[in-house]
Amino acid sequence: MKLKFILFFLLVSCQKKNQFINVTINLPSYNQSKYEISFQNINDDDFFITYWDEEDNKLNSDSKNKSNEYIGIPFLKPSTNYFFRINSKKNISKLYTFKTHDLPENFPEFNLNKDSLFSFSGYLLFRTQIDPGIQFLMDDEGKIIWYSMSDSAFSRPFNVSNESSYISLSKKNIIHELSYNGDTLLTLNMVDDEIHHEITTSSNVYDSSKIYIGLTYEYLINPNSEVDSIIGDGISVYNNSGIKIWSWNIFDHINPYNEKYKIQNDWSHANGLEVDNDGNFLISFRNFSQIWKIDSKSGKIIWRLGIDGDYFLKENEIFYSQHAIHKNNSNDYMLFDNGARDYRETSRALVFSLNEKSSIFNYTRSVFLPDDLFTFKQGSVYNIDDDKYLFCSSTNNRVVILSSNEKILWDLESDHSFYRVYYIDKNNLFL
Repeated sequence: MKLKFILFFLLVSCQKKNQFINVTINLPSYNQSKYEISFQNINDDDFFITYWDEEDNKLNSDSKNKSNEYIGIPFLKPSTNYFFRINSKKNISKLYTFKTHDLPENFPEFNLNKDSLFSFSGYLLFRTQIDPGIQFLMDDEGKIIWYSMSDSAFSRPFNVSNESSYISLSKKNIIHELSYNGDTLLTLNMVDDEIHHEITTSSNVYDSSKIYIGLTYEYLINPNSEVDSIIGDGISVYNNSGIKIWSWNIFDHINPYNEKYKIQNDWSHANGLEVDNDGNFLISFRNFSQIWKIDSKSGKIIWRLGIDGDYFLKENEIFYSQHAIHKNNSNDYMLFDNGARDYRETSRALVFSLNEKSSIFNYTRSVFLPDDLFTFKQGSVYNIDDDKYLFCSSTNNRVVILSSNEKILWDLESDHSFYRVYYIDKNNLFL
């Protein structure tokens, strides 16, 4: 259902006969930040829309060529007056204006404190963890520049596909790739799998085509009398036609009773998945406090990093209950080290490299959150640039940006919790 708006038309100069008639503005139900301008184009030639807000931040829409058409203008801030003109080679329309909706009452609330000398040029991508599901982009002033809502809570797994789209899990086995314009680019039904915690995209190691990868639950039923079943993890890889092309199951490679890991129902608890530069998989096991590297062809475990792993770690290099393993802007490994209530009640970014041939761990740096932002579960950290760190402290409802010397530059407090927060380069959104 689309909501109609009353338009206030303002003719600012004498023009030729109006080429664009029956102009209306609609708000699609699927995207609360993309308004659609409908009109009739008498001359049936190419047209586009130029639009801007009261601060004169000007954007151009895509170009189209039809006599009766609508065209979307995305990334509109709530509660903001906008102006636009319809343009063609032969004509420029009147000046039109409208005001966007206010944010809904159940939208997260925020309190932002920031260093007056600090700013960033991109946007932060958030997703709530409760009903109703809300995801949104925020600028460095704490203003919402895009959002969409669901009738129910979103599934936890979501990720950045590229700078103009993201991937999202709906239900337990359906992945959508979506543009911020609201277009569904791809839908994959992973029929046989139960996806959890992490989804990502990469290129196929064989032909460079795009692949979609998810963490899966795997089960070892009635192994003995200690527990009824053991829940482990796996990896499933699908091509863009929805065909499973590869899978991995932890129980095919190790026997839980031959390992040092605690036997329990929620055994390995994978929470992160990344594709390394060589095409192999990095998988984070929270309950093991380890990162594993998995050969993406054979499924062989190449190495295990962490407590009782294949690399010697000094005391200050040990990590606990980690999340968000990835390669950073400098091509180092980086993870969010949650810490642990029993060992170290502080959370940090841990940055390092590995010499795989010699099994040597090379410590690069740590960036610690203040003690009051310790989060024993969930959370993330990513670079904004080489010396700025974007942290999500999930259990504290805080998102902060720290310098490499641990100075807080940007501090956002909310009444909602977020599992992760990603940084998006805004320049690529408007290509």
